[in-house]
Formats: sequence, C-alpha cells, structure tokens
Amino acid sequence: MLKTEKNYKRLKGSQSFRQRLLLSTLYSTPIIIEDIRTDETWPGLHSHEISLLRLFETVCDDCRVVINQTGTKLKYVPGTIMGGRINRPHDCGVSRSIGYFLEPLVVLCLFAKEPLTITLKGITNDSKDPSVDTFKATAFHILKRFGVDFEALSLKIESRGLPPNGGGEVILSLPIVQSLTVSF
Repeated sequence: MLKTEKNYKRLKGSQSFRQRLLLSTLYSTPIIIEDIRTDETWPGLHSHEISLLRLFETVCDDCRVVINQTGTKLKYVPGTIMGGRINRPHDCGVSRSIGYFLEPLVVLCLFAKEPLTITLKGITNDSKDPSVDTFKATAFHILKRFGVDFEALSLKIESRGLPPNGGGEVILSLPIVQSLTVSF
C-alpha cells in the first residue's frame, strides 16, 4: 500500500543526506526531501547520492525511491533491511570514494536480517572521504567497542582506484547484531 504524503517526514535541502536516509530506514519512516540544491548552478541530487540510494535499494526489500525530473525532490520509503550475499557488485562511481558509501552501509546492515557480503567498486582513496584503509583501521575498532563481533567484520581490498578513473574494488562482510552494547 502506498503511503499518502501526510505520512512522510518532510525535509528541505541536501545537508546530512546520508544520515537522513540511514535514520529513515532504521526508524521505518518515509521521507520527502525538497529543495535539493535549487539555488545552485547544478540543482538536484548528485550522482553519488543517487548511487547511495541505489545501494540502499540493493540491501533493502521493498524500498521505494521516487526522484522528480530535476532531481530537486525525493520521496523515499524505506524497506526491510535484508543484507545477505549480494552477487552483483555495486558501482559507487568516481565522484566520491567508497568510504562515503561504507559509513552509512555499515551502520545500516548491522541491523539486517542476514549478514551482509557485498562488493563495492570505485575510488578507494580521495581527498573528501576516509580511505578504505582508514575506514578499516578505525571503524571496525569502534564497532568492537559496541559489541559487534570483530572477527566477523571484514573489508578486503581487491584493488585500489584513484580519481578520475576509479578501478578500486573492496569486499565488505558484516555480521548482524540484535542490539549494541557499550564497553570501554
């Protein structure tokens, strides 16, 4: 059943895009984001944001995304976070590095129905986002402090890729958790 627009949480602008999608999905709250870069030279969603939406669609069942023609309005209805073994690699593109995608993906898929294994292709190192090496060295240790099985976490770097051509490839494996605990 399609939700009416009054059931959506309404947001404006492009700030905190990843966090908005992540929280919308974790809380099963549909959102509408309007006025996405309407005053900029290149209005609307950027290619990496569209790729992130496609990634969320890949790991979630019944996730629905509707983008208007100019890309300045987005309707997002989150689905069930499934995880599982994703057989088709996700192309992250070359406008942002794989680290941009890993940050929300790791948090999201800890709460999936099945452990996640996915291949991400694109840039492994750039000046905007954490490199895959930095991500692996820091995020996994932080997750361990929240009770995530450290031995089940894996980020295997198959190849490296730099702007402007990309060509990098990593394989991410995540366990699932029932809840997070804090231990310091």
